[in-house]
Amino acid sequence: MTWLRKQFLALLRRLQVSDQTFLIIVAVIVGGVVGGGAFLFEQMLEAATFLFWEVLPSRLGSSTMWVILTPALGALLLFPFILLFPNDATRDGVPATMEAVALKNGFMRWTNSFLRMIMSSITLGSGGSAGSEGPIIQIGSALASGVGQFLRVSGNRLRVIVACGAAAGLAAIFNAPIAGVLFALEVVLGEFNVHSFSPIVIASVVATAFSRAFMKTGNVLTVLPYTLNSPWEILFYAVLGGMAGLFSVGFIRIMQGTERFFHGLRMPRALKPALGGLFVGVLGVFYPQIFGYSYLPITQAIYGQFSLTLLTALLVLKMVATGFTIGSGGSGGILCPSLFLGAMLGSACGELFHLWLPGIAAAPGAYGVVGMGAMLGAVVQAPMTAIIMVFEMTNAYEVILPMMTSCILATLVQKSILKGSIYTLSLARKGIDIEAGREVGILSSLQVKDVMEWNAVTVPAAATYDTVLKRCLTHAGNYLYVVDEASHLEGVISFTDLKEFLFEEDFKGLVLARDLANSNVVYVTPEESLASALNKFSFIDMEQLPVVESQGESRRLVAVVTRSHLMRAYRQEMLKRAMLQDRNSPAGGPTEDRAAPPHPS
Repeated sequence: MTWLRKQFLALLRRLQVSDQTFLIIVAVIVGGVVGGGAFLFEQMLEAATFLFWEVLPSRLGSSTMWVILTPALGALLLFPFILLFPNDATRDGVPATMEAVALKNGFMRWTNSFLRMIMSSITLGSGGSAGSEGPIIQIGSALASGVGQFLRVSGNRLRVIVACGAAAGLAAIFNAPIAGVLFALEVVLGEFNVHSFSPIVIASVVATAFSRAFMKTGNVLTVLPYTLNSPWEILFYAVLGGMAGLFSVGFIRIMQGTERFFHGLRMPRALKPALGGLFVGVLGVFYPQIFGYSYLPITQAIYGQFSLTLLTALLVLKMVATGFTIGSGGSGGILCPSLFLGAMLGSACGELFHLWLPGIAAAPGAYGVVGMGAMLGAVVQAPMTAIIMVFEMTNAYEVILPMMTSCILATLVQKSILKGSIYTLSLARKGIDIEAGREVGILSSLQVKDVMEWNAVTVPAAATYDTVLKRCLTHAGNYLYVVDEASHLEGVISFTDLKEFLFEEDFKGLVLARDLANSNVVYVTPEESLASALNKFSFIDMEQLPVVESQGESRRLVAVVTRSHLMRAYRQEMLKRAMLQDRNSPAGGPTEDRAAPPHPS
């Protein structure tokens, strides 16, 4: 394998490919590898479903008790994997990928992809209430990370390659290349730039082409054509958006609550998924639509085949069943359950709107389609991804305007209550602030006292205008800090504050430093983090901040901190961490064995 890598990199050096071209070549490889992984995963899912619901019932006898016990039986088969791989086996797909990209420069064990394939196939095939999208995102990301580690790319490149894997996995499983790209940018990377956009698009396209060639063609869901009956109907979709935002909060709360419940149970960790599976089995006896990851119930709801009572029951029970499955330690994702919940909620609201004002409200199915996007966008806090994903799944362009309205409103409502997505909140409970990003994470580890300067230019509060002007002209910098006899900070004077008095000769002798100073001073303390200082710089137009004592109510001036020194400290710390990671990480390697840039020596 080492020989193969060296030959590949030597070829790139001879061809003198650029850094961007190298990433695109790797993206093509990732798209093909992840497409193959998605195909294998889908075959494993179908095989597990056939085993649990066709082969075993035909041999052991199909009964109500079998329906109850099947999800628990599947969860019991996870027992050895949880015992052998206690950390990797219970990590949720998308949050694990986000954490790896933000905090580990994209390093993931590629062997985890096969572990996730097996566990997710067993969980979903036996009737666990979850989706296949979360696992395939982690599978794709882990496989992509393995490709990057094989080529020994740098940390920044590995992050982009992992995002390529996430996009490719989602694109292959949903047959939705644009949604895969947006999900990788909006959720996994959390940023958009031209450098990462091109390879992510290429990986998504290659994986989708593989999917259409070997897995599926056409739309995931087939819906009837809809029209907007009246411009006033947008108000109904706005109401649906608000409802979706509220129900997404309830869904996330249930997921968090069931996770805490199973975490607090005093029983072997490897047996908890079986208990969760038993709960799902009991619910599934009465409402089999909650089992597994099928899109058939979604289609039935959109086509109006469910009563209002059944829609309401499925809306509530799917939340609970998904919480039992994933919260107990089962392997699966929340994208498909979110779409399920949105379809039930939207169809139920559509039924009510159509009964109330049939002349304005369209058929309930249109609300079911829009509800899917609204619920998904709110749960994962990615409205653009949700809008495009549902559009690619259904090809229903007619509802794109209502979809945009509902998705944005649902996302705003959810964010105003929970301040994060189901993924970021999951990581926050572990002490990981993924939304702050790697930059803020680095700055949070440094304090103001590490970069502050002790040469603050001060002037007594009782100094006259002439003294202030002379001191301002004889000292470098644009700011004077007004202090009292005990060096307590009273205010700050900038050079622009003196302009209005330059030609007022009669008043110069009457104006003192405290009259010129701005007493509403933003300041920092020596023990304050640089992340906090950067946040304060962001809402004031100043190049430096005063540093005051942090003891009690004292505002004794001790130093200043400048924006330039803060950013220099950040760059130095980031460089130090990158050098340490390149030396210690498995993704590292000899400099001459790297592909950045792949030019001949």
